[in-house]
Amino acid sequence: MKILNKIAALACFWGAALVSCESPDLSTGRTDQVNGLLNVTIQIPGNPAEFYATQKGPYEEGEEITVKVPTTDEDPLDVTRLICTVSIEHNCYVDPPVGGEMDFTEPYKITVIDALGNRHTNTIRVVPTPPKTKFSKVWEKSCTDLGLPSRNNTGIAIYGQYLAVQEYNGPVYLYDMKTGAAVKTIDAARSFMMKARTDDAGHLITSRENIYGAGFMVFYYSETDQEHKLLLDYTAGDGCPGDLGYNMNVAGDVTSGTAYIYGTGPNDMTVYYWKLQDGQLVTPANQPNKLRYGPAGSAWTAAPAIQRVSLDDNSDHYISYTKWVNGNSDEALKSRFNIFTPSMEVTALNAADHEYRLLGFNVFKVEDDTYLALNDQGADQWAGGGATLKVFDITDTSKMELGPDDDGYGDFCIFTSDMSVWIQNYFSWGDVAVYKEATSTGYDVYIATSIVGFDPGQSIVRMYKMSYFRQ
Repeated sequence: MKILNKIAALACFWGAALVSCESPDLSTGRTDQVNGLLNVTIQIPGNPAEFYATQKGPYEEGEEITVKVPTTDEDPLDVTRLICTVSIEHNCYVDPPVGGEMDFTEPYKITVIDALGNRHTNTIRVVPTPPKTKFSKVWEKSCTDLGLPSRNNTGIAIYGQYLAVQEYNGPVYLYDMKTGAAVKTIDAARSFMMKARTDDAGHLITSRENIYGAGFMVFYYSETDQEHKLLLDYTAGDGCPGDLGYNMNVAGDVTSGTAYIYGTGPNDMTVYYWKLQDGQLVTPANQPNKLRYGPAGSAWTAAPAIQRVSLDDNSDHYISYTKWVNGNSDEALKSRFNIFTPSMEVTALNAADHEYRLLGFNVFKVEDDTYLALNDQGADQWAGGGATLKVFDITDTSKMELGPDDDGYGDFCIFTSDMSVWIQNYFSWGDVAVYKEATSTGYDVYIATSIVGFDPGQSIVRMYKMSYFRQ
């Protein structure tokens, strides 16, 4: 009893002290709960996932509330059997109540009675929404199917509605992008033409490899007079490295404003590039800018692919390179894909995300999202392997460290195509081209890949479509 009395006394002491220091905040009334409906969620029977309204409450009188629920062609959403759950303020209720499976073929009218007895009416609309991206193969053809006389489909570009295939030391063949049907042929600008590209304005760009002293030359094709216009001629006599032009890329519009031409070759660690302004070289042809890519550690064996991120003077770059040597499958020689800054800060794609050789890539934007398309081929001791197209969402570049066994990898690697048959590819020749067109629901992105095999039957071109649905 003495112990209890002591505790009681201490409580009274501290209570008195608190009262003497500050006045209690006593409520003199109550807050009326008059907003009613606060949020809506929808569930598919048998699926634990909850899909929330695109906008949280409280809602205006008569406002329509939208809930987007996933649907696919393979598993279409049944809007007649959905479970609706609502969140309401305290002392409010729904009249009539919601519960069980409901039919949302038409917008559902919901009424909430607030704490003061006022009636608030809204409608709930369920919108079946495809996933953000969906992929399909459009067509696949070998060089034999395409009517090329050789196996060397060394460069591809999507040029308007055409797929342009540059045959090495041959003409440019144009095919219907969506069917692969032959359309017409454009004579080559010069001998030893190697690559085809399109610039940001859609011009067809082709380039020559510096072999046998031919020099590295780059042209754009004028539809107006159907002629190739010379943009760059870096001659062997002016010091052009041998085989420069094994790979090439452009950024900007080569006829107007600022643009850049990039060239790379095998057995090097240097990227060469030139700046143009309104179609004229700012960088002298015989004095290219040189970007030595030290993070490679030593010379790459196959010409790397390079892509400028923007036209800013201090732009970052994307690069993929390989050191693979026939007969050697050392992990250290495996291809790499990196993003690097002007100060050589590198963000690397986890090498476990792809096979042994990267034959090319293309980074493209769709609205606020950034995607990486990789032309990915294995390599056995005899330079052979199957090839796939892989597409990654690199909007958040921190995800590039994810590997196939990591959580979230499925949202990062959004597509892996079927693997091609075994293809022998000693030169590690391949390419990627991308074209984007608007649709009523978002965009269709056409992604073409090519690979050069041992003969025309092994050399293949594939066309895929990425449907991007605006969410």
